Amino acid sequence: MVKNLFGDAPLRILAIAGVLVALFLAFVAIQILLVPFVAALFVVYLFEPVIVVLQRRGMDRGRAFIILLGLSVVGIVIILSLMPQWLRLETLGGSSATFTERMSSQLGALERWVDTRLPMLQSSGIGDQLTTKAAALGSRLFEQVPGLVTSFLVNLLLVPFIAYFMIRDGKTLKRHIVKLVPNRYFEMSMIMFSRIDQQIGGYFRGRLIECILVGATQVVCMVIAGVFVDQRHILLIAAVCGITNMIPYLGPVMGTVFGAILYLGTGLPITSIYGLIAASAGAHMMDNIFIAPAVLSHNVDLHPLTVALVLVIGGELLGTLGLLIAIPVASTIKVIGQEFYANYQLQVRT
Repeated sequence: MVKNLFGDAPLRILAIAGVLVALFLAFVAIQILLVPFVAALFVVYLFEPVIVVLQRRGMDRGRAFIILLGLSVVGIVIILSLMPQWLRLETLGGSSATFTERMSSQLGALERWVDTRLPMLQSSGIGDQLTTKAAALGSRLFEQVPGLVTSFLVNLLLVPFIAYFMIRDGKTLKRHIVKLVPNRYFEMSMIMFSRIDQQIGGYFRGRLIECILVGATQVVCMVIAGVFVDQRHILLIAAVCGITNMIPYLGPVMGTVFGAILYLGTGLPITSIYGLIAASAGAHMMDNIFIAPAVLSHNVDLHPLTVALVLVIGGELLGTLGLLIAIPVASTIKVIGQEFYANYQLQVRT
């Protein structure tokens, strides 16, 4: 009836409106589920080699994932409960006000030292500014804590749930996608999926191994620096440096800044921060010279300039999460482009 009265225009408008609504809902869902999805993808690629071994021995993929997840949780609980006292993280102690006052005092002393030796630089009142900004930051953080805890718990429940279905139904979904591809592109799509899976899986597993080795190297370097200057909270700072190392280039800086702020707030002398910076620089050099080439050399083949550009784009679009997934996404796009170009060259030649 509508078509007879107005022609095809209303139907086209309704179709376009439906597509726009679907895209909007998809965009909202991606924003909400992107963090747990990326975390689940990391878990999937981390467990995949062991799951393949168990699958070859006749075990269902879903059951193998549940067993591995249970063993991982039990193993973490046992390690934390049996950890010797001398290996446990040192308590920071003191209130946030005391922490802020110590940091303000340290920065004030540093500012006076700079003013004495470099009088051409005018004082900017770093200590007073820090106290004001730290108080505002603490107030905002206190207000956001309930939401952050709720979001963390929801993601903690969603990650194994999403990872389970990705492990169980991932192969089936991939086969359904390949069936939709025309026969002339079937072989190309299979090769493309295989290369993407291999590169992303190798990258995630390699980054995990690299982070563990960087954390251990940071511990060794800080212990050596502790012979000359006071170094504390070694395990905490090394753990943060190892975790932040997941972010290329910026990770070591973030870990070092965390340690420097911690040292300022706990009242350690400036020489301790110098020792921390030297230890972090040593660990970063060991990572670039030995660890990263050995672990990641065959996983992601991207030019350093390309890596820098995609990190900037990822950081601008998605913040920290964008920095984490920028390289795998760029690697995936590169594989897709290479396969399509190779297929095009093959068609031209034939």
